[in-house]
Amino acid sequence: MALTELEGAVLTEIAHRGNHTSFKVRRAFQTSPSSSWSGSAGAVYPAIARLERAGLILAEPGTSRRGTRILSLSTAGAEALKAWLFDGETACSIGADPFRLRSGLWNTLGEEDRRKVVRTMKAAVEAEMAKLVSRTALDPVEDVGNDLAIRLQQLRLDWLDEFDRALPG
Repeated sequence: MALTELEGAVLTEIAHRGNHTSFKVRRAFQTSPSSSWSGSAGAVYPAIARLERAGLILAEPGTSRRGTRILSLSTAGAEALKAWLFDGETACSIGADPFRLRSGLWNTLGEEDRRKVVRTMKAAVEAEMAKLVSRTALDPVEDVGNDLAIRLQQLRLDWLDEFDRALPG
């Protein structure tokens, strides 16, 4: 079974981030600094159910009265996660990038609006970077992703500086 990005992320939460209940997995998505992941929180429970039906997740009864189940990966789940990790074509795809999608259109604006969009985007990127830099006590998996996100935002700032310098006047 080829995993979607959401399914791979769910298996990662269970196998490597210590989130062994559906609630904790969903919470990890809700609190993600990525708007696409935080927006996926409602899709987590159906994804867990799908992965369980496919035999990739095992669920054992927990000790709480709420009916909490303790999740783990089956052997097939661990193999599927490993295959997902090695899927370079998908991992290296550009994917949806709202910044990239808008950036080409900024050239269609008048000079005053282009300068305004540069100021607006720089402020937004700097705010995102500040949030990312302030994150502490991350686990080894999240720490790498956070570092890459900071680097991406820095590249965006560099690009905006170049775009700004290329404007007339």
